[in-house]
Order: sequence, then structure tokens, then C-alpha cells
Amino acid sequence: MNVAGFERTRAIAPQFAAIWPYGMFHDLRWVLVYHDSWFSFGIGLACAVIVRGLFCAGCVALAWPTAIPRPPLRRLIGRSLLFAVFIAVILLPWATVAVATAQFALAGILLLELLPVLILAPLVSRGGIVPDWWRGLPTLRLAGWSLLTFTLLTVGGAAVAATPGWSVVATAGGIGAINGLLWRQMVHAALRQKPAHWRLAPVAPLVAVLAVGSLYAVDIASTRVSSTRPVPASSLPDLPAVPQAVIYLAGFNSAYPGDPAPPTGPVIRFSYRGIDADGRARPYGPVDTHQSIVDSAHLLAEQVDRAHATTGRRVALVGESEGAMVVHYYLRRLRKPAVTSAVLTDPLIRAGRTYYPPPDAESGWGIATGWLIRTLLAVPGGASSGAPDQPFLRSLLDNAPLFRNHLLCPVPGVTTISFLPTIETIVLPPSGRTVPQIPLVEASGIHGQLTKRPSVQRAIGAFLNGQPPVDPQLHRYRRARLDFFVAWQAPALPLRLNPTWRT
Repeated sequence: MNVAGFERTRAIAPQFAAIWPYGMFHDLRWVLVYHDSWFSFGIGLACAVIVRGLFCAGCVALAWPTAIPRPPLRRLIGRSLLFAVFIAVILLPWATVAVATAQFALAGILLLELLPVLILAPLVSRGGIVPDWWRGLPTLRLAGWSLLTFTLLTVGGAAVAATPGWSVVATAGGIGAINGLLWRQMVHAALRQKPAHWRLAPVAPLVAVLAVGSLYAVDIASTRVSSTRPVPASSLPDLPAVPQAVIYLAGFNSAYPGDPAPPTGPVIRFSYRGIDADGRARPYGPVDTHQSIVDSAHLLAEQVDRAHATTGRRVALVGESEGAMVVHYYLRRLRKPAVTSAVLTDPLIRAGRTYYPPPDAESGWGIATGWLIRTLLAVPGGASSGAPDQPFLRSLLDNAPLFRNHLLCPVPGVTTISFLPTIETIVLPPSGRTVPQIPLVEASGIHGQLTKRPSVQRAIGAFLNGQPPVDPQLHRYRRARLDFFVAWQAPALPLRLNPTWRT
């Protein structure tokens, strides 16, 4: 994996030899990223099921206790293959969520992805070992071994990612040996289990259906809430006096109903519908933020020119979430000398690591994944059926090299700082080429809300005044800790493989 350029993705490798269902979850993420046609997706999925079934049948046979008669190997293979088909169908939606996390880089999605896997793992841990695996609750011993495996894969993946050079082979080998011991303990515990509760109830299939159905429940609930809740105005950050004219770009699904009075503070609002003849920001709604980052950057360029000409001052840009991505595109592609400072709050620092083509494409990397994402969001009566192909998201995918490799890099002539919630740096930490080369400050909070925090506002004001952004509630990001969640991310698609990224 080092030779192929998968230094960070190698954290997933220990999951290959893991017990059910972690091994299949590993396989599905590779298949969903690394296919460029429907045919290759079908072949990859079939191979994943067959290889996983054969591998696990072999592990079960080797771990079978000598005191208990073992069924013929062909029977174990049949059990494992049937169970591999079942668990692949159950986990496919959540593996798709994992790939979506790699595309849009939100920590909340990654944590949501892990929840059903953790719930299912103990309930299906006897799969492929005993014929009645689907009946009854597991013993505490089985549940303990399953959760211990999750812990091992989390910590082991972080250790593999942090091990330099070829020393990683020894690290991965040690984790593989522990996986073998866990297979032995799991097989022994499954064969000796005597369910005490709900023995006749099909518990595992029921929970599996609930895990898949929860995807649709979450989408329906979010759609209803967003359709009945009044759209609030996005407030401007309260900054102290600064020497620049500050343009603030709010994030995705923000809104601005308009204000007849001209702005009185140092901060000017950016509008996703541009400015009027008087230079004021036009009112806009959440749907206007769904436009392409490229289009928003051109509107920003017009507003920067107007602000500079009107005030005669240099311009500073403060972008939040989507706004930070617009600022980055502007600085890299359209910047003029009037802009001398930039603040990126909640940027999507690991976006664009996977890909899927537009819906009218007949082939392309991740074509099946794109349709799986569209299917998961196609809730009857919902408003999110077109979300995967919104111009904003498509511009993230199509411009992935720009955002993936250069987001936290300095721009000549522009002093830049970035702010991220601590949860984002823990779950989706900067790594590889995204390791920050500009100051990166961590703050407690959630995505899209940092500019409302007084500590962040004070730090932004200090930065724009040329002072260090020192605050007891904030701290600089350090690369000293292990990246514990990197093992549960989808593998990244190399830039050189996707023709869209080479044009």
C-alpha cells in the first residue's frame, strides 16, 4: 500500500482479517470507491462476497475447538457464503454513507455510519459459525469479544497510520495475529452459547431491518423539520474595529431576508445572489446556497471589487463552511490584490477523496455509489432527492484536487488562518497533504456555529488586527495525537486515476 500511495488508507488494512461484520464492511468500502462501471461494480461485489465467505469459513475451521465435532468444510463454506450475502446487503447502505463522508467530510456523518455497525456486530457475530445464528440475543461474552474487536481495529488502525515506512508491516502483522486470537475466542464462545432471552425471536434480522430503515427515518424527519421551520436570517459575526473591509460568507442552507438599512459595522454580508446597483447584498434563501462554488466565487469577486472601491480599504474574507470553500476557490483562481487576509471557519478539510459521476453518465469511478446515494435520499415526499447532484456538491467533486490538497496551504500575499471544531479534528483530522501549513485553531462547538462564539470572534478580530489569536478557550492544532477514526473512513481515490481530476 505504501508503493501504491495509500499511506493513510492503510489504516483500514487490519479490518481485512477481522471477524464478522467488520471484514465485510472493509470490503464494501473498497468496492464502492474502486469501480468505474456497472460491470466492474458487479464483479467486485461478487468477488468480495465470495472471498469473504471463503476466508471466514477457513478462519472458523481453523478456530474450531477440538472437543466439539466439526461439520464438513463444505457445510462451513455454505454457511459463510450465505451469511456473506446477507451481511453485504445489510451493510451496503452504511458503507455508502462512509463513502459519502469521504466526499463531503462531515464528522457527524462518520459517527452516524459507525452506530449501526456497532449495534449489528454482536447480534450477527455467530453468523457462518452455527446454523441458528439469527435466533436469540448473544451472551455478554460474545458481545464483549465483538466490542473488543471494534476497539482493536480503531486503535490498531491509528497505530498503522502513524507507523512510518516499512515498519508498518510489523505493526499490521501484530494486529493480524490478535485478529486470529479473536477469531478463536469468538468461535469458541459461539459454539458454547445458550441464549437465555428471546431464543425463538429472529432478533438479528429484526435489528438489521431497523438499522437499514433508520436511514430513511432520519432523512424523512430532517425533511419535515426543514420544511416546517421558518428560515432564520444568518447573523453577522460581532467583530471589533479592524483596518480592513470584512466580507462574511455564511454557509450551506443559510438565508438572508434583506435589510433596508446599510451595514453599520465593519462586516459586510456576502449574498449568494450577488449585490444590487447600490452595492447592497441581495436577499437570498437556502436554495441559493446550492449553486456551484465557481458561480459563488465569481459573485464574491464582484463584491470584493465593489467593497474595495467604495471603502478604499483592503478587504478581508471570513468564510464559514461552504463560505470557506468559496473563499478558497476565489483565492486560488480569481483573487485580486485588494484581498490581503482570509479566515476559514469550518472548512471541509478532507472533502473530495472519492467520486461519483453525474446521473447522465454511463460510466465513471463510483457510478454505482452515486446511484446508491441518490436512492438513499429519494424519500417519498422528501425534498432531498436531488441533493447528491446539487451544483454545490458537484463542484466539490469536480474540483477535488483544489480542495483536497491545497485547502490549508498559504496563498502568496494573503495571511490566512483557519478555525475548526475539536470534534472535526478528532474524527476527520488533517492528514497527508492536508496537514495544515497555515495556523489552524481548534474550538469547542459544532460545525457551522463557530463564528457565533465570542472567543472565536475575538480571535478573528485579533488576527485581522495583526495580533496573535490568543484565547484561553482556543488552542492551536497539534499533530501529536493518534487519528483513532481514520480506520473507519473510506479509502481515497488517487487523483491520477480519475480523468475528471486531470482536466
